[in-house]
Amino acid sequence: MMIKTQVRRNDQRKPEPACLNIAMVGGNSAGKSLIKFLETHRLRHFHVRVVGVADLRVDAPGLVYARNKGIYTTRDYRDFFALEDLHLLIEITGRDEVLEEIMRTKPEHVKVIDHLSARLFWDLIEVQEEKINCERRLAHSSRLATVGRMASYLAHEIRNPLVSIGGFAATIQNSSELPEMLKPKAQIIIDEVRRLEAVLKSMRDFVRPLKQHKTRYNFNTLIQRAHGSLEPEFKAIALECVMDLDSEMPDCLFDADLMLEALVTIIRRLMEFMEPPQRLSLKTEVCWDTIGIYIQGNGGWIPPDLLQNMFNPFANQHEGDTGLDMAMSKKIIEDHGGEIRIISEKDTGTTVIIELPIEAAW
Repeated sequence: MMIKTQVRRNDQRKPEPACLNIAMVGGNSAGKSLIKFLETHRLRHFHVRVVGVADLRVDAPGLVYARNKGIYTTRDYRDFFALEDLHLLIEITGRDEVLEEIMRTKPEHVKVIDHLSARLFWDLIEVQEEKINCERRLAHSSRLATVGRMASYLAHEIRNPLVSIGGFAATIQNSSELPEMLKPKAQIIIDEVRRLEAVLKSMRDFVRPLKQHKTRYNFNTLIQRAHGSLEPEFKAIALECVMDLDSEMPDCLFDADLMLEALVTIIRRLMEFMEPPQRLSLKTEVCWDTIGIYIQGNGGWIPPDLLQNMFNPFANQHEGDTGLDMAMSKKIIEDHGGEIRIISEKDTGTTVIIELPIEAAW
């Protein structure tokens, strides 16, 4: 009886996903995005493997990305027809004459997805992912709203007695009857009250909704402005800073001042962990429907415990730092529909990745 039960269970197991070997004709940013998507998502019915990418341009971003990943690349898509077990070609050049040539020359067993179909399925996938992300953000926003109301109430209740304490301390310090030896202690009270008032102001700013003043602007120009404002600090510590800006970056609609504030804060924070010889890289990239900003610092790394609390507004990063600046930067990016993450390794250094959807930015 036990043997029969075991056999029945084995029969009910789901079959392993079939292996689907695909090649892409078109190594543009869309191709790069598609490769990244297939790398990070596991499909239910297929195990997908990208076996080749073709593009006439040797410096096409998708082609370069595939080459660096060890994927076969070529300038002539017909080279794919010599590959064994090729199942599917995805044409993403956007050119009808290329599609017609593929359909005329391909082997009979190779199926084809044209650029319109590929874009349609990509949009459907993005709609589903955006729905999931919106649900998560909504739940997160609801929790933050409750915390925000509580923080605003506490900040208001604490600030009132602080103002009184600071005023009385200043009056006592200026009194002719106060012994000289006690005046430094009165100054300590005044200084600490000012520090706490600054913390409360930062907390109020963090929990309040941001007032965005969006204008049409370019993220490449934003990076150049951040570089210009920090250039004296770069020179002071002999830091080499290089920029790699995507020439296809479109003008987008966002609050340039808020985003500049966030970028400068993040770059300054990253500089604290860098070690000589110091080199900072600022890069932008347009990847289909996403704008990527990459800030990479060589040497040094952020310990896991500190990295985990990097955006925690209530965690002390180091003496004198409440973490509110980084938390505010994260809030600015997320309020623009973006995401930020940090990758830090001992051997390669630290990279900050900021992704902003072009759809949301326009």
